[in-house]
Amino acid sequence: MAIIGNRRGGNPIVVNPDESVASPRRVPFTEKVFDEGWLQGMIEDHPELLPISEIEPAFSPAVSVGREVPTACGNMDNLLLSPQGYLTIVETKLWRNPEARREVVGQLIDYAKDVSRWTFAELEGKVQAYNMQRHQSKSGILDSLRLLEDIDESEEQIVIDTISRNLRTGRFLLLVVGEGIRESVEEMAEFLQRTPQLLFNLALVELQVYELGAKGDKPLLVIPQVVARTREVTRAVVIVEGKNIESLAVKVETPVTTTPEKPGKRFTISEDDFFNALSQRVDGEDLQFARRIIEDVQELGCIVEWKQGSFVVKLPDPAGSGQRLTLLVVRKDGMAYLGCLREQLRSVALPEQIAGDYFVASSQLFGGNGRMLGESSAKAVSLKELRGQYQEFMSVLHKTIVRIRETSKTEPTGA
Repeated sequence: MAIIGNRRGGNPIVVNPDESVASPRRVPFTEKVFDEGWLQGMIEDHPELLPISEIEPAFSPAVSVGREVPTACGNMDNLLLSPQGYLTIVETKLWRNPEARREVVGQLIDYAKDVSRWTFAELEGKVQAYNMQRHQSKSGILDSLRLLEDIDESEEQIVIDTISRNLRTGRFLLLVVGEGIRESVEEMAEFLQRTPQLLFNLALVELQVYELGAKGDKPLLVIPQVVARTREVTRAVVIVEGKNIESLAVKVETPVTTTPEKPGKRFTISEDDFFNALSQRVDGEDLQFARRIIEDVQELGCIVEWKQGSFVVKLPDPAGSGQRLTLLVVRKDGMAYLGCLREQLRSVALPEQIAGDYFVASSQLFGGNGRMLGESSAKAVSLKELRGQYQEFMSVLHKTIVRIRETSKTEPTGA
């Protein structure tokens, strides 16, 4: 596991309607303007305050499913859950006590060890108890997640299985959240070697608090900042030695590195899970082929978005609208969908004929007319089929991208 830190930023200013400028006062952490209960309440009511998507997208968006949650080693301050089935454990800390600076990371890891022993049913019971106390509702995990995202009946078991697996393997995001964090990156390393069997990521998040009015007057401006975070490299290698089950000898090697992460793409947890699932459905050649697709489309200027059961190749709108145009979907069952583009082109006022031509050209490579998915045309092929016509398909894809870029220079974009 590598640990990286990148504290940066400046002092905010407020520009008034008359163009006069005011400088909000940073509230020093030595002042008792607020306490840890205030931080817990802010996170409970506004989980979006935390920069979770910047740290690990699979854990975002998040809904609060617990506060002061009892564990065998104390009460967790905040417990959050994403629709993809990933738990975030939060420990809040006002860093006035120097001793607490070193203890808090160890405490958070102790929580993670305890939570990794829970079953889905145990977590469900804790979420129901929390919702009854806070909302006077018997809502459980799935109902809580539906506050963020629609989950139909066909997806329920996928979410349950993902949560169960993440509990079992300790795939959590651990956040230390406080004001005035002073912990050095190096001092985190010793704690991370205690639990090589758990797959958590850890980050320090500082909440900078500014007074916008007179001293002691509301409102407050709260600015989150990631101070440091870990990156998964290799947590543990388990070597089993012995000829039979009675004589097994087990050695655990735990290589841990603390070298800074090099600039570039991070390997996300959702990507890891995707390839684990895909490896159970396709052979090694198709598995490596899926990785090659990602590298090749990124060279064409596309981006890859990770979903619950797929990755989606998208082209940012060349006109700068911020929209992303879907070109290809690869699912963890080993199927790929080509030609999903019509609605996106319509939304940025580009000719839908580009989508039609892309659909026809890609479909013809695989001997068919494709099939309709709603208003969008898409051809469903296996990774093995796609691999057999890959060069031809990439030629079609490249021509489509060039056409979109050229057309966006001449066609007016929609409002």
